[in-house]
Amino acid sequence: MNSIGPRRVAPPLSQPKDFVAPYDAFEPRFRELSDLVMVIFGIEIRSGEASAVRSRLLGELGRADGPKILEHGIVKNGFGSNSLTWFAYWKTQSAYEAWQANSAIDELFEDKNYLTGDIGIWREYCHISLDHNETSYSRNDDVTGIANLCDAMEITPTHAYWGSLRDRMVATADNKLRGESERKELAAEDTLGKRIKIQAKKNVCLIKTTQDLTQISEEQLKIYTNKVEPALHSGLNFIRENAAETGCIGMRFIQELNASGEIAKRTIGVGYFTSLGHLEKWTHHHPTHIEIMTQFGRMVEQFQGQPGLNLWHEVTVFPTGWLTGDYVNCSPDGTLLQSS
Repeated sequence: MNSIGPRRVAPPLSQPKDFVAPYDAFEPRFRELSDLVMVIFGIEIRSGEASAVRSRLLGELGRADGPKILEHGIVKNGFGSNSLTWFAYWKTQSAYEAWQANSAIDELFEDKNYLTGDIGIWREYCHISLDHNETSYSRNDDVTGIANLCDAMEITPTHAYWGSLRDRMVATADNKLRGESERKELAAEDTLGKRIKIQAKKNVCLIKTTQDLTQISEEQLKIYTNKVEPALHSGLNFIRENAAETGCIGMRFIQELNASGEIAKRTIGVGYFTSLGHLEKWTHHHPTHIEIMTQFGRMVEQFQGQPGLNLWHEVTVFPTGWLTGDYVNCSPDGTLLQSS
């Protein structure tokens, strides 16, 4: 199969000489698309139930011109405000704009009834340039997110070394992608009862990870639950609790749900950083991330390269105006509200 883009043509800067990846990883390829749209929708539930607003939101997302991919979950373990979440993907900006114009989604966010009470609604619009995005998948089937929209999945040799993330992103070949944003502290009283729209500054970075347990054995699950996942939670807690150091604007950990609302065997991590460099600094150097990789590596070794745990991630850096947030009666935890 001939390679299809986008794909970095400049040589990888961080890859060691004569490096050969010790295992396969996969990247999605697209024949025609250069950018796409992901919108993360949320319903924040501080008390009570949210069936009415959930029905309104799902009615719009379920339209024929709605998203091609819709992933659903709930924020868990205190990693962000208690919220129902949906990750909605459109293949083109024009398709998203047509849905927005024809649906009643804007009327929902303009409804002043949601400015009071203990229910909030939010959406984070992510216009994703594939040149400013890199992905890595540990398998090429039963994929998640962006890969469901691609034309092919290819093995990439550019992985399994420090710096490979930047080497996979086309835009970094001639651009450092330095951030301009600073994180600010906000309390709930600053945001509740208000509708606040945010346009993120240049080169804010998003990482979305998926931890897939659908093929894991009982023995493997025990190791993941006792060793790998606690290390992951420890790392996410460090990022959230040391935001001035890590550049973290918002971080959520989400339990994926299936179409019936039942717990699925996947979790999703979503974090915003003031720059790609801040994310890299944590992944390359911090003991909490090294511990995650150590525990996962031991699991891979114990099960001879077949740990049953499959991992994905999507990382995007946003030009100015390509990342926005819209929050109605929401607390700031986990959101872009803390960016300036």
